[in-house]
Amino acid sequence: MTGSQQSQPQNPLQLGQTLYEVLDVTVIGTPRSAAAARYNRVIYNADGGSPVEPLDLQAQDQIRDVKAATDMHAAVQNVYVLTADEIQIIGSEHGKATSRTWPVSNLSNIVDLDPQQIQDPHLLLFGQDAQSIFLQSLDCSTGHLSSPLCLPTTVTGRVVGALLARNQLDAHAIVCTVHNGQLTVNDLGSSVLGANPAMSSVNTISLGAVQNSAVVDITTASLAAGASDQQVVVTHLDPQGVLNVTVLGWTKQTLVSVATATPDLSFAPPEGAVFRVAAGDLLGNGVDQLVVGYSATYQSVKGCAALLLFELEEGAHGTQSLKQLSKYAAANTGSQPLASIDLHLAVGLFGEALPPDQTAVSADAPAGVLGVLVVGGGATFEQLMKGEASILAGLVPVDAVEKTFPRLNNSPGLPQHLTDVMTIDYQSGFFALPSDVTGQSVILGPPTLSQSVGKGQLLAVIQAPPFESGDVSSSNPTLTFGQSVSKVTGCNVSSNKVWTFSQDTGHSIGISGQTLGQHVSSSYGYGFDQLDDYSTSRLVQSTTTISVDDLIVLYAMSYYVWTYPVYRKAGQDAPDGTMAVIFPMTPEPVQSIIPASDPSLGYIPRSQNGVLLSYVNLQPDGYDESQLLFNLTNMSVTNEPSGSTLNYDQNQMVSKNISKSFMVHNSTTDSAHFSISTTLLDYIPIDFGLDLSEGQTYSESDVRTTMLSHTTTMNITVTSGSVKDIGYEYQIAPYIYYHQTMGCLMVSYKVAMPGKLWASYYGPHVMLQSLYSNSTDPMLQGFSRSISFQDNEDGTVDVNVEVFNNSLKEIQNVACEFYHGPPTVVDSKLTPSGNMIGRQSLETLLPTGRATMSMKMSLQQKDQVVVVVVYGVPTPDGTQVREVYWGIYPPSAFADWHAQQVSLPAGEG
Repeated sequence: MTGSQQSQPQNPLQLGQTLYEVLDVTVIGTPRSAAAARYNRVIYNADGGSPVEPLDLQAQDQIRDVKAATDMHAAVQNVYVLTADEIQIIGSEHGKATSRTWPVSNLSNIVDLDPQQIQDPHLLLFGQDAQSIFLQSLDCSTGHLSSPLCLPTTVTGRVVGALLARNQLDAHAIVCTVHNGQLTVNDLGSSVLGANPAMSSVNTISLGAVQNSAVVDITTASLAAGASDQQVVVTHLDPQGVLNVTVLGWTKQTLVSVATATPDLSFAPPEGAVFRVAAGDLLGNGVDQLVVGYSATYQSVKGCAALLLFELEEGAHGTQSLKQLSKYAAANTGSQPLASIDLHLAVGLFGEALPPDQTAVSADAPAGVLGVLVVGGGATFEQLMKGEASILAGLVPVDAVEKTFPRLNNSPGLPQHLTDVMTIDYQSGFFALPSDVTGQSVILGPPTLSQSVGKGQLLAVIQAPPFESGDVSSSNPTLTFGQSVSKVTGCNVSSNKVWTFSQDTGHSIGISGQTLGQHVSSSYGYGFDQLDDYSTSRLVQSTTTISVDDLIVLYAMSYYVWTYPVYRKAGQDAPDGTMAVIFPMTPEPVQSIIPASDPSLGYIPRSQNGVLLSYVNLQPDGYDESQLLFNLTNMSVTNEPSGSTLNYDQNQMVSKNISKSFMVHNSTTDSAHFSISTTLLDYIPIDFGLDLSEGQTYSESDVRTTMLSHTTTMNITVTSGSVKDIGYEYQIAPYIYYHQTMGCLMVSYKVAMPGKLWASYYGPHVMLQSLYSNSTDPMLQGFSRSISFQDNEDGTVDVNVEVFNNSLKEIQNVACEFYHGPPTVVDSKLTPSGNMIGRQSLETLLPTGRATMSMKMSLQQKDQVVVVVVYGVPTPDGTQVREVYWGIYPPSAFADWHAQQVSLPAGEG
C-alpha cells in the first residue's frame, strides 16, 4: 500500500442509516365483512399495544407487497403498499395517517428506497411480464417511473422476495426467484442503483429445492461484530420438510454462503410451510440476532407460534456458523390458537426509548419494550364456528444476559401485552411488519463532505546558525539536516477513524450519547478504509542545508470529514445535533519542510538571522535540560578558512530511551490553545488534531490524529563558517532538544562573543526583530512580529512592542510612536500614513536588553499598525534616529495580506 491519496466515496455510510431504532407495527388486514383492507399502526410500549390511525386501502386480494422504508430526506419511515395498479405511500402527521398514491402496472415486489438517489426519494420496484423480470424506479415526489431495466435471461422464475443489502460502502439489490422448484438468490450489485441504472454481471447462488407450497422469507441483518456489512438471511422449506436457514455475505464483492442451519423442529412440529425470519439487536450489544417463527403444535396445543433464536458465531480459522440460542412456543390465552392462520414477526425496541438515566420515565412517555413481537392470525373454537379469526399481537422478551426466551413449563407461554388488533374472516391472510412512520428512531440525514488538508503535528523547528551580516564574515555557518532511509512505523489509521457527536445530540433526543456510540461502534466494516490499518513505509533520503532561513518540519495528514445531521423527527423537524465521521486520506502522514517565515505560520523570532547579539542571553524556547538529545558543545567561529564541523547522530544521543525515536505527542486542538504552549509560534494552520467546532460543539473535539513514533537515523551537521579577523571571533552552542510542551524537535543556539573588536563594532541601534530581514522589499523588511496584540474585554486591543538594544552600550531616550493605519513607501523607505495614537518612552535600555511598550487601540480585523522606534540624542536640528516597522491585527491576517500582494499586478498594492 502506497501513501498516495485513496479514492473515497462521498458517504462512508449508507444514506438513511438508522443509529437507534424505535418501532411500531404496521398491520394490514381486511376487517370481518369489510370490502377493503385496512391499515393499522399498532403502538407498543410498557403499557401494551393499541391500534391507532386506521386507513382504508384497496381490496386485500389486490395487495401484492408491503414494505417500510426510511426516507433519508424526511428522516422518517413511510409504509409502501403495492397493488395491481398503484403504489400507496402511507405516513403520519399530527396523529393521523397520511396517504398519497401513484399509478403503476405489472409490478410485483417492493425492493427499498434507492440510497444513491440523493435529491429525492426513489422507490425501487420489481415487475414481471411474459418476457422478463425488470426493475423500475419510482420518483416518490412526482410519480415518474423510469424505463424498465430488464434483468438478464439467467434470472428466471417467480420473484419471491427482494431487498437492498449493505456491503462495505455499496448497497446491493438482491432478488430471490423460484424456477422449476429451485430457489435462487441473485445479487444484481449496485450498478442498478442511482440516476443511471445499468446491468452488470449477476452473482447467482442456488439454495436448492423448495417445497411447492412453502413461503420463502428474506431479510437483512447485521450479524457480525465490528462490521457494518449486512448479511442476507433466507428461510425455506425443502421438499422433505426440512427447514433451511441460510446466511449469505460478501467476500471481495462476491455474495457467498456464510453459514447454514437445519434446526430440529421436533420440540414443536410445524403445521404448515410458512416460516418467517426477522432480525434485530435483542441483546443491546450492537449486533443483530435472528428469530425464525412458524405455526406449530406444542404439548398438544395447536396453532402456537414457535420461535427459534440464533446468533452468528465466529469459529476457528475465520469460519462462521449459526448457533441456536433458545426456542419458545406461545399461544393465545387459555391455550387457544395464536398463529393457526398466519404468522409475522418484528424484532427490536417498541415504544418510547429509555431516557439516559435508564430509570425515570415521564407519565406521557412509557418506557419502550425490547423483544420479539409476534403478530399471529388465530381462531378460538367459538370464532371458528362463526367463520372468523383474530389478528393478535404480543411481545416475547429475551434475557439479554442468558440469551434465552422465557422458560417453558410443559405448556406454551403467553406473550406480554397481548392485543387483539383486528377481527377478520377465517383463513383470511394479512400483512404485518415493523415500521416507524412517526419518527421515533434516530436517523442520519444527508451528509456534508469537507476536506481538512494538512492536519497533523509539528515535527521540528530548525533555526539557522547565528551569524553577523555585514563585512565581518567571510562565510556564514551552515546547518545540514538529514534523514537516511528509515521506517515510519506505528501510524495506526484505525485510530484516525473517528465518530464523534455534537455534545447536545444525546440530550436533545432523550437517548444517552453512550447508547448512540454503542449503536454506531460497528459501522466500520472490515476493509472499509481500503487502506492498511498498520502502515510501514520507507522514507527516501532527504538532506536540507540552511544558512539564512529557519525551517519548520511538519508531519501532516489530510482528512475527509463528513458531517451528518442527526434527526429524531418525533421531537422536532430540525436536526437534533450532528455526527462527524473523520477519515484519513492516506495511510501514513507526509513530511514537509517549509521556511519558518511562511505567511501561513505565525513564527515569532526573538532572534534575527544576521544579528548576532540577538542570540546573546536568550533562553531557547521550551527548553528543559532533561530533554537534551546531545551534550552541549561550543563551536568557535574564527578566521580559519576551513572552519570547524559538529556532527550529531543517533550514536551520540544522551538517553537510550530516545536514541531510537522521537515521539510526536502534541495534540493541541486550535491556535488559541497552541499559543499558550509556546512563544515561538503565534498561530499555525495545522490544528495538532482536528478542530470540529464550526457551528457545533463536539464532545470529542480533541480528536488526536497523526500520532506516531518516527524512527529515524537523524543526522544534523553544523559547520562554523569563518570571520575575516580573529578579533570578531564568536562561539555557537547548538541546543538540540525536545520542546517541553509541544514535544517537537528543536534546534536552537546560545551565543558568546569573546572577540575584542566587537566592543567597537556596534553603534547605538534599537530594533524590532524582522521576519524578512534579508528582503529588499521595504514592506517585507519592515514587517515584525515583535509587534503583538492582546484583546481586552472592553473590545480594545493592547498593542505590545518588544524593542531590542542591538549594541553593547546603554541607549537612552528610547520611544515608540504608535500609528493606526498602513505604512506607505516613500523613496524606498517606510513611513506612517495614519494618525498617531500615542507615544511611549523608556529612559534607558541596557546593552542587549529587551523591553516592552504598550498602547491601547481600537482595531478592526485586518487593521494595520505602524510603530516608529525613536532613540538616541537629538541632533542640532532636533531629529533622532527613527526606524519604522509595522504589524497587522490579528496576526493570522498577515497570510491574507501576503496572498493579496502576490495576486496584485505589478505596481499595485
